[in-house]
Amino acid sequence: MTALLEVKGISKRFGGLRALEDVSFSIEEGKISSLIGPNGAGKTTLFNVVAGTLRHDAGTVAFQGSDISGLRPYQVCCLGIARTFQLRNIFPDLTVYENVLAGMLRERGRVRDKHAEVLRILKFIGLERSAAERAGNLPPLEAKLVELGRALATRPKLLLLDELIGGLLPTETEQICTAVCALREMGVTILQIGHEMGPIMRISDWVIVLNKGAMLAEGAVEEILNNEAVHDVYLEAAGSDDE
Repeated sequence: MTALLEVKGISKRFGGLRALEDVSFSIEEGKISSLIGPNGAGKTTLFNVVAGTLRHDAGTVAFQGSDISGLRPYQVCCLGIARTFQLRNIFPDLTVYENVLAGMLRERGRVRDKHAEVLRILKFIGLERSAAERAGNLPPLEAKLVELGRALATRPKLLLLDELIGGLLPTETEQICTAVCALREMGVTILQIGHEMGPIMRISDWVIVLNKGAMLAEGAVEEILNNEAVHDVYLEAAGSDDE
């Protein structure tokens, strides 16, 4: 296995709250890996650590064999890691075109020279006809696609997707899943967070399960689906939601 990303012994506390405790795993290059777990498991916190937006208390994060622990978000992005966010995170007053273009501005060069690449990305996400629309007016699916397009504009080797399929209709979820699988075929490695188990399991090559900030299990989809500890945690979480 070729590890593109290696997370080793990551721990993070917020005061007395343990958000992550000794979390370790590797992400294989060219695969779709999924990070799952009940609410509060520490999934987004871990994304924030990998992306450089949050400093961890212990452990290391290595990308392509180099330690990136402590790097700032723009430095992590320049190395080839891009992300989307759980909550809407686009520039609402800019157009769809300008939002995607913004992902390229870390590179030197004239803006007009980036036009063809922006159009290619807009075509991939299916928004070439919406290029001039104000991003703040977009419905949820299109807003998520704009954020995906902006992340792709950074030319990532590893793409972190935080709940990209969350809150969508089934047909919209299918559209996102198709795009994610296409990115894998194009050589982009994916690490995604998701709660929609059906779509997540269908497109994943590897699954990592967190619970209360700690590793619970990892393995191929079939292994996770048959893991009794994973079943117990999700049943417990469902029972808590009903109370």
